[in-house]
Order: sequence, then C-alpha cells, then structure tokens
Amino acid sequence: MAMRTALVALATIAALAGCGRADQQSYPADYEFNFMQACEQQAVVAGLCECTWARIEAQIPPGDFAAFERLPGPERETHPLTRQIEQISLACHASLSAADPTEQRPAP
Repeated sequence: MAMRTALVALATIAALAGCGRADQQSYPADYEFNFMQACEQQAVVAGLCECTWARIEAQIPPGDFAAFERLPGPERETHPLTRQIEQISLACHASLSAADPTEQRPAP
C-alpha cells in the first residue's frame, strides 16, 4: 500500500514538474529541477528520482507530458500516462533495489 501511494505521488509530482506547451520538442530544465526537488522528498531508494526522470525523458514526449500536466486531478489519475509513469518508477525501484538492497532509505 505504501509503495502504491508513493508511486501515485511520483506520478503526481511528474505531472506537476513543469508547465509548458503541448508542442515542445525537448524538456525545459525547470521540468527536471521541479521533478527532482519534489521526488527526492519522497524517494525511499537512492537514485530512484534520477532513474525515473531519465526514463520519463526517454519514453514520454515533452508535449504529451505538458498536456498531461494541465489535466484536472481526476482526469490525470485515470490518464494512461499516470500508469506509464508508475510503471517507470516501479521498474527503476526494482532495478535499483536489486542492484544494491542496502541503499534503501527510511520513508519520511
């Protein structure tokens, strides 16, 4: 349950990471900065935020991310990008936990 809550929070953080236009070709620097600031307050595995952000940049076009960010909360929760971001975070968590299980940090 705590992991699910953390993943939903990460998806929300990702959605709130920046504001932008739907036609963007690359992520502005403030998207990453805002995402990292919010994510690092909740991450329980070292490197989770960096891994998640790198995969978001690689897999989700900036314009799609910007459009997703503008959705109202209830629509955002059911949007396919929420699930995709959750899966990205889960994959990062699994790979980082398997790589070094001693790197877990206590939840805030």
